[in-house]
Parts: sequence; C-alpha cells; structure tokens
Amino acid sequence: MNALQTTYLLIVLLILSLCYLYGKKNQNVIRLSIVLFLVLQLIYLIWRSAYTLPSVSILSIIAGFLLLFTEWMGYFQSLVTTTLFWKRTKRKKVFLSSFETLPTVDVMIATYNEPVDLLKRTIVAAQIMDYPDDLYEILVCDDGRRDDVRVLCEELGVRHVTRDDNKQAKAGNLNHAMSVSHGEIIVTMDADMVPKANFMQETLGYFSDPKVSFVQAPQAFYNDDPFQFNLFAGDRINNEQDFFMRMLEERKDRFNATMYIGSNALFRREALEGIGGFATGVITEDMATGMLIQAEGWETVFVNSVVAVGLAPETYKDLLKQRDRWCRGNIQVVRKWNPLKTKGLSFMQKLLYMDGIHYWFFGVYKIIYLISPILYLVFGIIVLNASFEDLLLFWVPSFIAAQVFASLISEKKRTTMWTNVYDSALAPSMAWAVLSETFLKGNVKFNVTRKGIQTNERQFLWRASWFHIVLAVLSMIGIVRVVLAFIAPELVDLEINSVLINLFWVTYNLIGIFLVIMIFFERPRYRTAERFLTTKQASIANGEENIEATVLDLSEYGARLSIPNSAARKKLTSVVLTIESETGLKGEVRWMDKGKEGDTEIGVRFTELTPAQYRFIIKTIYSSTRAIIGDKNYKQSGLFLTALGFFRQTKKMPASKTRQLLRERVRTNGLLIHKHLRYSASLVDINEEGTQVRTRAKIQKGDLITLDAPENNIDQRQGEVRWIQRSFGYTNAGVFFQRETE
Repeated sequence: MNALQTTYLLIVLLILSLCYLYGKKNQNVIRLSIVLFLVLQLIYLIWRSAYTLPSVSILSIIAGFLLLFTEWMGYFQSLVTTTLFWKRTKRKKVFLSSFETLPTVDVMIATYNEPVDLLKRTIVAAQIMDYPDDLYEILVCDDGRRDDVRVLCEELGVRHVTRDDNKQAKAGNLNHAMSVSHGEIIVTMDADMVPKANFMQETLGYFSDPKVSFVQAPQAFYNDDPFQFNLFAGDRINNEQDFFMRMLEERKDRFNATMYIGSNALFRREALEGIGGFATGVITEDMATGMLIQAEGWETVFVNSVVAVGLAPETYKDLLKQRDRWCRGNIQVVRKWNPLKTKGLSFMQKLLYMDGIHYWFFGVYKIIYLISPILYLVFGIIVLNASFEDLLLFWVPSFIAAQVFASLISEKKRTTMWTNVYDSALAPSMAWAVLSETFLKGNVKFNVTRKGIQTNERQFLWRASWFHIVLAVLSMIGIVRVVLAFIAPELVDLEINSVLINLFWVTYNLIGIFLVIMIFFERPRYRTAERFLTTKQASIANGEENIEATVLDLSEYGARLSIPNSAARKKLTSVVLTIESETGLKGEVRWMDKGKEGDTEIGVRFTELTPAQYRFIIKTIYSSTRAIIGDKNYKQSGLFLTALGFFRQTKKMPASKTRQLLRERVRTNGLLIHKHLRYSASLVDINEEGTQVRTRAKIQKGDLITLDAPENNIDQRQGEVRWIQRSFGYTNAGVFFQRETE
C-alpha cells in the first residue's frame, strides 16, 4: 500500500474506534457508525464484484459466485437492521386507569402433552394475577383430552376445554376455545409460560385505544437454554433468543410490525374475529395471525417488559426440532400469504416480514462462509482472487465497521463471536430445513416442543455433530498446510499472498466450531424443577426445637437452607418450615453439607403442600415483580473462558444423584480391598446404606469390595459397586453396603 492508502486505513480505523468508545449512550454516534458501516460495506462489495471473482476453473467460478452472493444478501439484511436501529424509541406506558370500564378477559392456556405439574404452575400463577377475579376466566385448552388435566382443572376451579379432534393443531385448539368463550380480550399462553402478578397491569391498558388489536410481551426463560446449559455458561451468556425478543421486537414496534410469537400476547376479540380467528394451514400460526391482523389496518403494541417466564428447550435435540418447525413455518407463510402481495401492509411491514423470512436462509449462508477457506487451504479451489494488500484496504475497514455496529446495537444482549457460534451450530439443520421446505415442500406436522425433561443420562449427539467434526478436521488440515507453505513451500502449492486472509478466516471459524462441538455433549438434567436463588428468612421446627434458617434457593418441590453448625449436630430428617409468613411446610431432609461461610447447608424436599402453600411458593419464585429474568448481560463471555469452564466442570454425574436417605459429605482417607489387593481410597460421602469412594483401583460395576475407614467407624465393611465414573486416572464409585448377615 502507498502512503495515501495507509493514511486512509488509519483514519477509518481511528474513527471506528472512537465510535465504539462513545457510541454506547449516544444515538448520533450510533448513526455515524451505521453510515460508516453501510458505506464501507458497499465499497468492499463493489470492489469484490468488480475485481475479485476467480476465473481459473468452473469450481472456482461457482464457489466465488456463491460467496459473493452470500455477502450481498448479508448486506441487504444489514440495510433492514440499520433502519431498525437508526432511531431509539420508547413506547409510553398506558395504565389500566385509562379504561372507563375494565374489559373482560379470557386467558387461554394451550396444552397437548406437557407434564401436569408444569401446567399446574401456569394455572396457579394465572389465578394470582393482579386483576379483578370476576373479570377474567382461565380456559385450559387441552388437545390431549387427558383425565388428569381434567381433574387438575376441577381441583383448581378453572375451565377445561376439549374438542373431538386435533385439526389445525394449536391454531385449531385456540379457535375452538374462542367459539365457547366470550371475553373481550383473549390472552394466549403456552402451558409452560408462567405469568407474573403484573401481567395485566403492564399490558392490558393499551387496549383503551380502540385501534389496538394485539399486545405482545417478550418470551423470557427461567431455565438455561442448551447453549447455556451444556457449556456451563448460564452466568456468562444470555438466552440465545434474547436479542430478538428484547431488541428486534421493540424496534419493529416503531413500524407497527411487531411479530406475534405465540404466547404472552393479548388480542382484541373483534380483531381476531375479523380475520376468521387464528390463522390455519401453516405450522407457525402465530406469525401469520399477527401479519393478517396488521394487514386489516389495526395497530399493534410491543411491551418490552418481562411479564411471564417459561421453559426454553431443555435439550439441543429439542431446540433443533423447534427451530426446524419455525423455519418451515415461515416458508409456508410466504407461500400461502406472501407479505409482498398482502394488501393492507405498509412498505416497512412488508419489508420487515420478508426480512424475517429471509433470515431463515442463514444456515445456507453460514455453511458457505464455513466451507470457503477450507476449499482453498485444503483443496486449492480459489474463491477469492485478491492480494493481501487489497484485502487490508477494502475488507478490514468493512469487517471492523461491522463489529463496531453489532456491538453498539446489541446492548450486551449478543456478541459477534457468540453469534458466530449460534449460527455455526444451527447452520446444517436450518440449511436443510429451508431448502427442503422451499424446493421439496415437505409435509411436516406440527410438533410440540417437549418440556419438563428430567434425565440421568449424558450423551454426545453424533448425528447432529458429524458435519462440524468434519469441518474441524478439514480446518486443522488446512492450518497444517499453511504451516508447510511457509516452512516447506515445495510440498504445498499455496500462494503465500492468499494464505494469510484464509488462515485468519479458517481460525475464526474453527474457534466457533470447537465451542459448537462442546454443545453437543448433552448434559443430564436431574431436577424436576428449576431452583431460584433467594435470601428469605425461615425457621425449622424439629420436635420441640426451632432453628433459625435462611432460604438459599427454592422451588415448588424443595429448598436449600443454611443453618448454624450448632443446630446441625442433631440429625435432621423430617422438618416443618416457616418461610416468612407461610407456616407448616412439611419436608424431609435429603442431604447435608458444609456451607460457604461456616454454616451448614441442608437440602429439603417438600412432602406435601396445601393449596395455599403452593400458591405462596409460585407467587414467591415466579410471579414476583421483583424477580429479574431475561435481563442478564454477557459478562465474562469470552469463548476461551467459556471453554475453560466447560473442561473444568463437565463430568458424568452418577445415576443415583437423588437418594432416599441423607448422605453426609466427608473428606477422609481409607483402604479399599479388591481381589485381595489393597488400594488407597478417599470417602466422598456416607450414610448407613452406602458411600461414595474415589480410588485408582480398576473396579467395575457389580464388583464386591471391602472398605476400611477408621475415622468413619468402617471396619472391614463389605459392599457392592453400584455405579462407576472414571476421570483422569481415578474412579469414583457408589458402594452399597451389604447387611451384616449377608
């Protein structure tokens, strides 16, 4: 590069750096970064189109054209995104007091095969919403026609609605419920979405404007999604959907293009009846319903406040099934109701709906980006015919501008590196879904996402991961060939001038691929319900003694408490808890361990709860307006730190994670005798039935062993190995003691 080109590059990078530093709270600086981003991207793409297409072979021409086409498609998507973030708007809150007469409301909870306990949680939370009881009715729309759901509805005093068939899936279920109800406002709630007490207070007031047809609130999740859970990164990264739910939906609201997302939404009955009810004939009835209502000239509202929380897909396989359904449903919508041909939609509404449909082609585009550097480094197929100096001049400014723009608009709800991980993980499945639905018109049935999953098994998803494993191997081969190109150029036919950009490119992709492969290690989920952190005061009645305690976490099934060490000296089995003002919560102690600050922690499982006690717990952990869920930021979210945390924490947990009898945590040494050989061993926990030991002995499940541990009064105690787990040369084993007579 000459001096003028170098000066240009330095000035551009300096301006972009200043935008990054000062743009997070200044909308004018964000606009400057948007202009720079679009201009630099356009300059780069014009240069790419005019000067860099390869022509050495048919394969190179095809690969080069596909890559250039992908980049242009990304630019068109960027035009829409920058339009959304050009102006910052915040909708003025409308209170219930704006009504002269409060409307009647039907709360429709759609269910098919979800666990009854999960459904009960949602129903009870809906019953304690802050709205006059005589003005709203809860309808459990049960397409599974289950007797246990009917009994639950009778116990809770809500309406159980069924029909003779399952035509049109969820949309048909809701339409049938509309035909047997009369509320002026209809609330749609998925079976796992638990409304907060302020649900009506935050959303219903907007209907005082007669032009408003539906109000949508974001979906937030109280559990970790598979990315967070499998990578042990729940405290590092947000739910993968947060950026769309909290950022994009709010920006679309400015153009009256809020997308209906199936739950946490309120409809004016008149607007729904005007389009013939919820849209049918597609597997994403929600998107189509919202679009058709907007085409009738109604106004829509997005309330960017967490007023309900639910379950994200709990396994990666279920997440793939969910996204496959969404992807195919979007293609079905454009086939049946093409937004560009739908009368009544404004230009921006058409553009935003088409952009939302176009988004699902990201899997195809991502695969092209992942494969392109491998084609050159491994197979010698040129996809980009440019010198390194030209790439510095044209590509580097556009790349840095894209990173700055993405960082400024994300407000810590997403980072570019994590976007790369998410897109890389989903790319093969979504590419197949969008291409097969577009060209093969696959007849895919509506599948409900499983919820309330509990499993002791750990597995690696080979079928989902094979593509990424192949990419990782080919990428490493490409890096080896780059090294050889420098140290032994006679062995590898690579142009040094083209190697550096491809080396950066393949390394960037490979980092993401490694994280994706970690995600395919599906962790077991032992708990029947999520535990929520709290610091509520409690007391434990143990016989005639009352013990002061602090509740550390809580669910509808149990609690973790901290008690003084002096109180823990006596054996605790069955207890009665008082948490704040709620008394008489009966439970059994399942485990005991040393706390972080010198106290003792105990795990209590509730044995029975009265209806009032259950309502108290649901209100405390789900319905409280003070609970902050879905508002996390990416903290210490670096990929290296996340990978390090994965390797530190991942291990296969024993299937006997939950035990009927209390085990005390210990850290003592002992002696293990197996087949007349003696091995040192350390005891991890113990009770009268058995113990967990850690040893280097090569024992197997079913082996009989003998233990000596004088500190724990174990003398020549025989036991059977019930489970084993090996790690770094050691074996962790669960030992069940034999009775003395045996």
